[in-house]
Amino acid sequence: MTPGKYFGDWRNWVAPAAIAGTLVVALFLAFLVVMVLEAMGDKANEIDDTRAMSAAQTALTSVRRRLSGTLEDNAVWREAFIALQSQNRKEWMWTNWGSISADYQLYDGVAVTDPEGRLIASYFKGTEFDAVAAFGDTFVRQARAAAEPDKPPITNVFKIHESVAIVGSRALQPDRNMPPGGRYNVVTMFKLLTPAMVDSVASDYFLPDLHLAVTRPPGELSLPLTSIDGDTLAYLAWPGRNLGTRLYDEVRPALTGALVALGILLATAVFAGYAELQSLRRLALAADREATRDPLSGLLNRKGMIRALQAHLGNARESAGLTLHLIDLDGFKAVNDTWGHLVGDELIGAVAARLVTCHPRLEFAARFGGDEFALASRPGTDPAEVAEAVLLALKQPFHVAGHTTEVGASVGYATHAPEMDTFELIRRADMALYGAKEAGRGQCIAFTPEMDRDREVVAELEEQLRETLDRGELSVAFQPVVSSENGAVAGVEALARWSPPQGPVSPDVFIPLAEKSGLIFQLGQIVLERSISFAKARPGIDIAVNVSPTQLCSPDFADSVAATLAAEAFDPRRLILEVTEGVLFDSPLQARRAIDALRAMGIRFALDDFGTGYASIGTLNHFTFDRLKLDRSLVQGLDSERGRALLNATVSLAEALGIPVIVEGVETPEQAGHLRQLGCQFMQGYYFGKPMSAEDFDSLPGRMARAG
Repeated sequence: MTPGKYFGDWRNWVAPAAIAGTLVVALFLAFLVVMVLEAMGDKANEIDDTRAMSAAQTALTSVRRRLSGTLEDNAVWREAFIALQSQNRKEWMWTNWGSISADYQLYDGVAVTDPEGRLIASYFKGTEFDAVAAFGDTFVRQARAAAEPDKPPITNVFKIHESVAIVGSRALQPDRNMPPGGRYNVVTMFKLLTPAMVDSVASDYFLPDLHLAVTRPPGELSLPLTSIDGDTLAYLAWPGRNLGTRLYDEVRPALTGALVALGILLATAVFAGYAELQSLRRLALAADREATRDPLSGLLNRKGMIRALQAHLGNARESAGLTLHLIDLDGFKAVNDTWGHLVGDELIGAVAARLVTCHPRLEFAARFGGDEFALASRPGTDPAEVAEAVLLALKQPFHVAGHTTEVGASVGYATHAPEMDTFELIRRADMALYGAKEAGRGQCIAFTPEMDRDREVVAELEEQLRETLDRGELSVAFQPVVSSENGAVAGVEALARWSPPQGPVSPDVFIPLAEKSGLIFQLGQIVLERSISFAKARPGIDIAVNVSPTQLCSPDFADSVAATLAAEAFDPRRLILEVTEGVLFDSPLQARRAIDALRAMGIRFALDDFGTGYASIGTLNHFTFDRLKLDRSLVQGLDSERGRALLNATVSLAEALGIPVIVEGVETPEQAGHLRQLGCQFMQGYYFGKPMSAEDFDSLPGRMARAG
């Protein structure tokens, strides 16, 4: 081919033209990328500044809301309302508000004024002070404006002691739904915007170098803090980060050569990240299922049931919600005693299979005890029809492990109503179940308002609990903890039990009620005193007592425990206080202070329910627990290879840290044998003994030694 023919044939130019065109397009795209990156840098600066401003506004709003929430809890309080009408109101205010302000995370000071804004008493950091003199006339105006009970908390920014504070006021009233009209005393709480608090906000909302300034700092971003009259009192200020400009300056020298490599890298990173995310999601779902499922039946466990109820009730829009049916099997214990726990376990699985298919309008099913189940039926379903379907399904004989057996059931149910929380629904269904069991086998009973007589359920329960504690009628049960080495009783766990006239109330209901109403300190003191009395009469065993986060974080908790031990002349080394990991994350400083003070006396600490939350190795090292109490869900997972591996890993972790292990929820000899081989030092569960009275416990040690 001659040169003329070559250049004259247009088809010969296709490849060079494509290459040249691709090069031109690549260069043009590179130019566009540079220009776009410059524009993006400027826009990134603007977006980051906007984000920072929004974060600062959100942080200030969060501080206001947190103070408003605390104020709401303290202002809508029947006990406080009554106390302020009494002769010793200042003593009450000092005890419940003034003294707490000395070292309290939620507020630094509190003031109480009459409806006209006249000061009754005020405290700042645990000492009395004049709030009107400190805040000025605008404080009186805010207090007077808040004296009406139908108003939400009023919060504003005030100047105080060369600093500023968030100040909230709310009418003090006995109940939340008070009729409009009338004027009440006012509770005012305030929180100083101290450097430490501003640093905490900066850390939480990603605002580096956030600080409080009297005037607007030039060259910095700032958010004005205005008073009730609109005057600027101070500024929250911070330097802009100029992230876009900085980033562009760093990548500009290598931008052209890195475009292609960056595209490949991004594609690879996206693919790898997506694959890793999917893997983590599968692991998270599996872990969540392990924590919320009963391994024996495959149904939800107690934790899973509560979570499911909260999700359903939180989304309920109708006035009548779903119905919770609690089911207790009749005759299950006889099956276990006659044919053994393996047959009993298989029967549990067969019962679960029938329950989930007994009615077409079920939301979920759960097993939260040895022979206790729960069903939730959808709104609009006839609950009596579901209860009858349960009884009918369980009437048919069961064929398990070569045996034929019959079991019945008692059913109690309650229907969700507006303004009813999860634990109240469980409590009502539990009361109905108790009534069904009292009426005889094979009964189904619905909760009725008569079960709570003529007052609101929560108010009556709180009053009943208060009266029970005042009369010293709260009971304490004791569940043995046995040594894996010889099966002998090495200690007991003290468990609060409450059985008012209308029927037993679950600790899951009355313990949160006691914490919310402030009765937890009196309840905890009763349990501690009776536990020490029990242990004194039975030398050689340790006594374990559960401590709520509210108790542990109280400034005088350690002194109270020390006084009780001294009064009873009890050896502190025999006392074990069990805490859950939640308090270690919510209030680590207060928890560490109390734990250190009590450990110095010789008291030991156990981390309860380990394996259900988020406690890390660092947490275990930091708080140096004396015992690790594994949650019953780890034992129930022994039926699966994954469950056994998880339990083995948990015990190995405890051994590596040198922490003795207590395993709770042991129900079968097979479980006990596996745990003994695994090296668990102590065991606890129905296999060794249910929670029992002191009298029943005295007949236990010999039998327990043989059982081990």
